Amino acid sequence: MIHRSSSVGRWLVAVLVLSGAGCSQKVTLNSVTGKVLYQGEPLAGALVSFHPEGSTSANITPPTGYTKPDGTFSVLTGETEGASAGKYAVTVICSVPVKTKVEGLSFGGEGETEDSLKGAYANRNASQIKVTIKDGPNQLEPFDLK
Repeated sequence: MIHRSSSVGRWLVAVLVLSGAGCSQKVTLNSVTGKVLYQGEPLAGALVSFHPEGSTSANITPPTGYTKPDGTFSVLTGETEGASAGKYAVTVICSVPVKTKVEGLSFGGEGETEDSLKGAYANRNASQIKVTIKDGPNQLEPFDLK
């Protein structure tokens, strides 16, 4: 009987160790707000994405936000407000419906869009927009796209 309770004790220790190994550290997210201008004017409806520098993993959910009519945005990581502290390359895509005109008629497939910025700010590897998110609230300088 002593052997049996000793086995139960080892099993209990193993369960506790394994359950602790599965826990991950809670990531602290910091509020991030900013503004996007295009040729000096607020850019509405643009998707702003923050890509962690040095990461090539497709499994990372980048912090993102959509600009409001006044060009302002705040970011979410998944469904949670904020972004982790670190360095990011920023991309901006402004999708608009595709319209094709043929002899005075307009056509456009439902849901078809194109980037009104012509992809100039869509490539994270070529992005010239770099930011550093610090612990605490972050109010970024406006991104003035040309």
